[in-house]
Amino acid sequence: MGLRIEGVEGEEDDMEAAATSLVAKLEGRDLEEKRVAVRELRLVSRSDERCRRYVADAGGIEALVALLQTSDSDIQENAVTALLNLSIDPHVRLRITETYSALDAILHLLSSGHTTAAKENAAATLFSLLIVEEYRDVVGQHPLAISELLSLFRDAPTHRGRKDAIKGLFHLALHDANKPRLVMEGAVQLLVSAMLQRRSGLVDESLSVLAILALCDEGAIAIVAASALPTLVDILAVGPSKSRENALAVLLALCQGGDDIVFHRVAFYNHQIVSSLCSLLVIGSDRAKRKANELMRMLVVSDSSSDSVSSQSYQSGSSFWNDSDPRTQV
Repeated sequence: MGLRIEGVEGEEDDMEAAATSLVAKLEGRDLEEKRVAVRELRLVSRSDERCRRYVADAGGIEALVALLQTSDSDIQENAVTALLNLSIDPHVRLRITETYSALDAILHLLSSGHTTAAKENAAATLFSLLIVEEYRDVVGQHPLAISELLSLFRDAPTHRGRKDAIKGLFHLALHDANKPRLVMEGAVQLLVSAMLQRRSGLVDESLSVLAILALCDEGAIAIVAASALPTLVDILAVGPSKSRENALAVLLALCQGGDDIVFHRVAFYNHQIVSSLCSLLVIGSDRAKRKANELMRMLVVSDSSSDSVSSQSYQSGSSFWNDSDPRTQV
């Protein structure tokens, strides 16, 4: 059985013709016809992967982008959802990133969408587009992108909305130039706050983004300044296995990406951390064991150096006392 769209049934030629017909209706003046067409596109772009390129070839991307700023809430929600479904195809996803005004329209919808679902699907669409590595810098440089994702992460009324937002933040953070941009916009404070809310359901997602941001100086300093270390050490000790591994990743990244001050702030918790690492070396995953070994080596070396410095200082102090105090002279 072939794809059915508006009564059209058949194979490749019929699918192409049907896609062209639906896109033409999106660009027409009949509002009800437009509503029906965009709803059909939403459905078929989700259920039939073959139709996605036909829709894109027929000008569907540009037509859907134009509908994102419509005053009709149903059309707007169906348009962004259809665009999200189209972006599942890697070829079409790349074409969306190259479409003029697509990013502006998606970000406008993210901030001013008529429904919660429209905003959430705008965030999900942005997350999908950020799979394209070259697009991460483009989005990160946009004056609204990071702030709008952070606003959705903070204020979304649903768990799904917050999760879609943090997925976008994660992919943005993978691009080095975006790390300080995210820190500057206040991402660390929001992520630490979510990490502290153990029942938020976003602890592991927050830790994953923090582990990336910790690899830049600005991120490492901000994480320490947000008083996150005690909670990270606590999660490492008694959290669920996945959370323990994610907390380990943050602590290791702080030691690798931060300056000496950040490293010594982490090393302050040396004994608690090493005790937890010993446990992970026994029961952790291969990934956790590898990271635990790496962090333990760094902390043990630091601890040995500190003991050596303290011993030298004590000996030097004793010598100074013996040589300089007349009360020690015979």
